[in-house]
Amino acid sequence: MKTITTLIIAMGLMLGMVPSKKEEVTLTVTVDNLRNENGYIAVALHNGETEFPGTEAFMTKYVEAEGGSVEVVFENVPVGEYALAVMHDENGNEEMDFNSYGMPTEGYGFSNDAMGEQGPPDFDDASFDVDEDMDTAVTLMYLGGF
Repeated sequence: MKTITTLIIAMGLMLGMVPSKKEEVTLTVTVDNLRNENGYIAVALHNGETEFPGTEAFMTKYVEAEGGSVEVVFENVPVGEYALAVMHDENGNEEMDFNSYGMPTEGYGFSNDAMGEQGPPDFDDASFDVDEDMDTAVTLMYLGGF
């Protein structure tokens, strides 16, 4: 009986030594296809608890537009399901600009290259699982004039 008890305790201790999965990770986002170096790139990380791609996001980052692509790093991201919405704020007014027909005049993009039919995509179309440190990319598109 002592031997069985000792084995059970030893196995429990060994299982406790197995490293557990990370609960927070680093997400690196590369934003490609910038048409110029004007203004800023706004990257919003949504976790599905707020309206996607609304103005409230789980985490946001603004970086200066440089060259044809920029890299944005989100640290301490809890493991979960996320979607990205990205905007090239060329004039620095912190909002998407539209022409008289309602077409965006600044670049935008979403994770998974998701596209909506008559507007932005749904969270489900743009979402992806984050359960370890990872890299992802969003390619910007430009409509409605230059």
